[in-house]
Amino acid sequence: STTTTTPTTTTTDTPVPVAAYLERVGVTGEPVAPDKLPDLTVTLPSPPGWQPYRNPNLAPGTRVIAKGDTYPTAMLMVFKLNGDFDVNEAVKHGYADAEMSQNFKRLNASNENWRGFPSSMIEGSYDLNGRRMHSYNRIVFATGSPPANVDGQAAPPAQRYLVQLTVTDYAEK
Repeated sequence: STTTTTPTTTTTDTPVPVAAYLERVGVTGEPVAPDKLPDLTVTLPSPPGWQPYRNPNLAPGTRVIAKGDTYPTAMLMVFKLNGDFDVNEAVKHGYADAEMSQNFKRLNASNENWRGFPSSMIEGSYDLNGRRMHSYNRIVFATGSPPANVDGQAAPPAQRYLVQLTVTDYAEK
């Protein structure tokens, strides 16, 4: 008789966050307030009891709401992307930030499109300052309206944006 063995592949590669991936391929991003986008609508609805949360350490344009003084929170960030990249490859890096959190345990994840846009979603729990946290994170690579042709010239490609929503609470809640 013959025995076949399948080699086991062990990967020790550190996950590469989407921001680091984009930087590696020469893409830059600038924060944009969601309400300042000329060709895309991005909103952060406020559930009853949630209020705007202000923190001077956050990037300009970041929107945060909280229920109470700390958690739960919801944070929305939008970045105007400059440079060309493979969006399908970028989506593969959508889980990395969460997976790099201390003692991260994945509960749910998907790389399915969201409302027709390439997207990555991950939900899980992790440790932060002695507490167990629960987080939902979705990134979406949205594309604005295509520019109009001018004087018969081919229009430049539509503007791409990275939209990120993160909702965080204590895991026991």
